[in-house]
Amino acid sequence: MLPDRSKRYAGIDEEPPRLKLVNHWQLLLAALLMVGLLRAIFPQKALVEELYERETLDELTLSYIENLHRTQPGNADLTILLARAQQDQLDLAALERLLNPILRSGRDDARQRSEARLLLLRRYERILSTALPGADRATWERRLTEFLRESSEDEVLPQLAGEFASEAFNLGLTQLGFRFLRRVSQQDPSTALADYAHAELAQGHYALAAEYFMLARHQTEDRDLARAYFRQGVSALMAASRFEQAMQLVDRNLGDLADDRDTLNFLTRTALAAGEPARAAQYARQLVFAEKPATGAAQ
Repeated sequence: MLPDRSKRYAGIDEEPPRLKLVNHWQLLLAALLMVGLLRAIFPQKALVEELYERETLDELTLSYIENLHRTQPGNADLTILLARAQQDQLDLAALERLLNPILRSGRDDARQRSEARLLLLRRYERILSTALPGADRATWERRLTEFLRESSEDEVLPQLAGEFASEAFNLGLTQLGFRFLRRVSQQDPSTALADYAHAELAQGHYALAAEYFMLARHQTEDRDLARAYFRQGVSALMAASRFEQAMQLVDRNLGDLADDRDTLNFLTRTALAAGEPARAAQYARQLVFAEKPATGAAQ
């Protein structure tokens, strides 16, 4: 058997000194090499850009992001990715605490601020989509209105501004919605509005789709487009059998199309389909009157 202690330390009563396998500076060097290796294998910038494209993060990636965020709490991209991954678990107050430094610092770029604002906007939307008592709903709508007004003063990116415009229109903040829309389309916002209308129509939101079509109808300077948007708006409500609402929409938005023969033809048929023959007769009389100048010219 081996002796309890080496003969070298046989004359020493206390515990023999331990041999140093590695020095502190060697441990530090090894740690730095490991960090460098990990950065080479997982380049942070490229990884962050890739993660921005993902809707969800797996547990391993989320753990990696959390660890990076602990070491770099001021990194806006890591904060946004972490907030996006945890948005279902965080309430609005916690989400604001996490993201407000990005909005307040002024250091971060427009993309990062827009992404942070979009996450907060979606949290507001989620809250308002639940069944709330009237007083609570009014309070949350006021808070959302303040948030939208504040966001409109910032540089929201065009590809994200559409969601802000949509929520502004939902709250009846028409001018604010147009302010966001102008960032989506600098020339004619009616195109973006029509796109929103079709998207809402696909989800079965007929009343909202109709309002979007009418907003587009009033924004375009092209008479043919105005006519088309008007018809699509009315048809959206007719398709949902909301006949009375469709006729009210006509009354509010007919405007300068009141002497347009194609529109009057459409309204005559639509009023009959809505069960309003008196209204149909009125449009028919307007149609005859609108055609009189052309008849007189022929004579």
